[in-house]
Amino acid sequence: MSYPMIKMNAAVIHNFLRAFILLGFAALIVYLEVSGEILLYVTPKLTIYLDIAAGGLLIVGGFQLYISIVSLKRPVIVCDCNHDHDHGHSHELPTSLGKNVIIYSLFLLPLVFGAVLPNTALAGSLAQKKGMNLGGVSLNQSTAPADLVELDGNEDPALKEKFKTSIYNRDYAKLGMLLYQQDQVEMKDQWYIEKLQALNTFVDNFQSKPIKITGFVYREDGMPDSQFIIGRLGMTHCIADISPYGIIAETAQAGQYANDSWITVTGTIDQTTYHGQKVMKIMIDKIDKATAPSVPYVYPDWDFAAKL
Repeated sequence: MSYPMIKMNAAVIHNFLRAFILLGFAALIVYLEVSGEILLYVTPKLTIYLDIAAGGLLIVGGFQLYISIVSLKRPVIVCDCNHDHDHGHSHELPTSLGKNVIIYSLFLLPLVFGAVLPNTALAGSLAQKKGMNLGGVSLNQSTAPADLVELDGNEDPALKEKFKTSIYNRDYAKLGMLLYQQDQVEMKDQWYIEKLQALNTFVDNFQSKPIKITGFVYREDGMPDSQFIIGRLGMTHCIADISPYGIIAETAQAGQYANDSWITVTGTIDQTTYHGQKVMKIMIDKIDKATAPSVPYVYPDWDFAAKL
């Protein structure tokens, strides 16, 4: 076989590898979108950008596949460098096997791992590394009377007096008043983090209020045997910024429930001190086993106050 033919065969292999990588990533994104598993990696609001990326990869990958097929018949140079390739300027591919293996592995390994490895959500192990957030977005609030303001609106003046707060917590006070008027606080996926913040900010107002929540069991070192934390994982933008959020729960039967098991807890709101900070806890009345959702994350809603 002649040397030019060997070089041509190498170029064909490179072209098809590039097409496979581009189309492979596009196919992986499409699969994750169709299966719903894309929500294990990014929030729903960001999936549109992955749709655009998949479309771009399909176009570029399709063009690269066309180049690959044409290169089976003749050498193909796709270049816009305005140089004369017959006078010393070349676009020869790297000839080092080791260099090629390293370069293509950077793209092929993530593609293979993404296609083969199971898509599973983190739970207790992540909470162990990052620490459980028991207060929502923040527990800081001003307690000085001069800093407290009353909400606008036509609600009962006595109710508005209960939810006086700093100007920074007015949105959570508005949500708190809504929760206060419900027969039972139900911690659903929507506004989970915002509800946690509102309940902790005004925990005194919610003493003995019925509450229902589903989540995974988690324990920190030093917790009493009668307590565990029932938690959820919150995702702000993508899997890189996941944070665990939860509520301390108390019952004499706490030891019967293993870490990372999913349960539904019904009880009443109380309060306790955790690491020197006053937080809410649940005095458990009933525990039911629950099935872990396929997408176990909850997402913050920065515009929740406008939707109340």
